[in-house]
Amino acid sequence: MKFEETFDFDHSAATMMRMFTDQDYFLHKYERLGGGRKPELVDTQKSDARFSITVRHALDANKLSFPDIVRKRIGDRVMLRQTDVWEIAKQSGRIDIDIEKTPVDIAIDLRLSEHDGKARLTLNFDIDAQVPLVGGKIEKAIAGPITDRFHRDMVLSNEMASDYAAA
Repeated sequence: MKFEETFDFDHSAATMMRMFTDQDYFLHKYERLGGGRKPELVDTQKSDARFSITVRHALDANKLSFPDIVRKRIGDRVMLRQTDVWEIAKQSGRIDIDIEKTPVDIAIDLRLSEHDGKARLTLNFDIDAQVPLVGGKIEKAIAGPITDRFHRDMVLSNEMASDYAAA
């Protein structure tokens, strides 16, 4: 299932890119989103042109409102293995999310742009549930919870960006 979302930040694209290419931002954000659970840094790489980070972190499954078929497989806690990659000069990237213990993969293409001195992030989602006959229904059912989670993520990121704007 493919769909697009946008989020407007209170800070410039340069400020947001500085934050989106800092491993500490990801670790602090996931800790806050996971209710204080410490995320596991799997890998990070940074050059002048590219930044990538892979983090394994937990989310409270009850807050995501997943359909029963997914909830039965994951229990009360969702473990995500998420890789964010940014092409810094292009201000574009991609997020790949593996929801552990499920046949669901999420890929999100990212584009950061400047609008009146403030950043806009465009997210193009592709949710793929590899379940014969009911995959499409699962994709539609989890699109809402995933969108809600990313909205909370972006609101928190907007708050956290104040520290990067001051730097």
